[in-house]
Amino acid sequence: MTDQEDAKTKGEYVSTAPKTSVLSQGGSPTTGQAPAGKSARALEKEARKKAQKAHPWRDNIEAVAISIVTIVLFKYFVLEAYKIPTGSMQPTLMGNEETGIYDRVIVDKFSYHYRDPERFEIAVFKYPLDSSKNFIKRIVGMPGERLFLQGGDAWIQPKGEEPRVLRRPRAIQDAQLRRIDTHGEWEGKRRPESWTLASTDDGDTLRTKGNGRMTYPQEFESIRDGYLDGYPAGVIGKISEKNKRSKWNDVTDLRVAAEVTAAPGVSAVTFILHEGDRRFRFTLRGPEATGDTRAISATGPGFEGESTSEAVAYQLKAGDSVEVEVQNLNDLLEFRVDGELVASLEIPPAISPNEARHVMESRITVDVADDAGGGTSIEDLKIWRDIFYTETSGRNPVTEWNIPEDAYLVLGDNSQDSSDGRDWSLAQFQLMDGDGGIVRGNSREMQAINPRTGQMVSHPESNPRYVPQQVGAKQIFLRDELGELHVLDPQTTERLPDEHFSFVPRELIRGRAVVVVWPLAPQHDVYRLKWVR
Repeated sequence: MTDQEDAKTKGEYVSTAPKTSVLSQGGSPTTGQAPAGKSARALEKEARKKAQKAHPWRDNIEAVAISIVTIVLFKYFVLEAYKIPTGSMQPTLMGNEETGIYDRVIVDKFSYHYRDPERFEIAVFKYPLDSSKNFIKRIVGMPGERLFLQGGDAWIQPKGEEPRVLRRPRAIQDAQLRRIDTHGEWEGKRRPESWTLASTDDGDTLRTKGNGRMTYPQEFESIRDGYLDGYPAGVIGKISEKNKRSKWNDVTDLRVAAEVTAAPGVSAVTFILHEGDRRFRFTLRGPEATGDTRAISATGPGFEGESTSEAVAYQLKAGDSVEVEVQNLNDLLEFRVDGELVASLEIPPAISPNEARHVMESRITVDVADDAGGGTSIEDLKIWRDIFYTETSGRNPVTEWNIPEDAYLVLGDNSQDSSDGRDWSLAQFQLMDGDGGIVRGNSREMQAINPRTGQMVSHPESNPRYVPQQVGAKQIFLRDELGELHVLDPQTTERLPDEHFSFVPRELIRGRAVVVVWPLAPQHDVYRLKWVR
């Protein structure tokens, strides 16, 4: 057997081509034969490695290209981070120039590829009046229904049904309620001298002996929609209430929470919510209580005598502490003890649909029945108010809508300072030359004072913007619905009436906000990492 035949039997390949001289990468001559101890396979493997090393730039470009494509696809279809630029969703989402706090949120884009948006989700969408911009608001109105604002509440009327106040799940309530800083300002005309009141950041603490009651706020006052309610304590002093319509409206949708401890001799601790002439009583029976007092009772206009819950009032044991929470939200009274719902009561609306709103006193009273003077401790006493959807925002606001089948109505949580479906409108200009078409764009006219002349001129962010000034303008700058800038000649352009445009079409909704990941601002005692509700 020849050497060649012997090699073949061992599975190796031996070239039968003529021996030629080649140059290695180092420049030394080699032959076509495999060096001693190396097979042809090993040589091929080394050759492949050398070829790969010969084109490292190609591998790097491929890796970068693949990474870019992956990131773009991930950003477009799955998740993207957004910065909150304005305060329309405060304090749920912060975007405030005065404090320098701008929340960063992660937006889930994947879900909306497979399902439609749901009510109360906070959605990111292309602004219908300027699709070059992204907005973020809460979805309130759904396709095909009638929705209107009245008495601070959103009312809905699905097809074939009667109007009703829109109620929110518990998690959404928790996200939208705003803590009121009571500053210990409880009125105590019937408060014995043995009662003491102290106030801290965690709430008010009331210690009692004997019968008595206290009411918040002071006499002739009412709980109203303060603009700064609900903000972190560390930033309140830095945010201005000017021109924010602060405390214009009485708010009767409230929640009260406290830790209650009663000594022997106490027969009842009652929290009373005032809604105009109506009274809602939430009673805890004390250690000395007898009888079957109901947990919730309601009296006043709209009730025939007294309306009560089926549940009997919870009875305190002497010396034991319980967490108590009572609330009147969207015409539903609820009473919780240690986090468990112990009683609820449906109540009729204080005003009927389409009835003109009137001023309604809103107050809270704590009443203690303690003939024996045993004493109670009411600690961490806190009050929250609900969002009050204002019926005035911008020029010529709209507060009633019939929502198209393929669109949604969105509103900002910061109702006093939000541009949303209540006031969105399109500025329209008829072109009198050329093809005579109409140019439309977001109507957002603002004015500023020229520091040199002292005259009122169009604000740089105004749309349309008149230059050099509104009276006798030589040019009109208008950014249209697609974000493109047009320069119009006032001599060949006619301003038409603005057109209301309140809805967000389904195809413009990009995703839903799921989590706040930034900022952390220790100087303001602000740590914004949280789920978005």
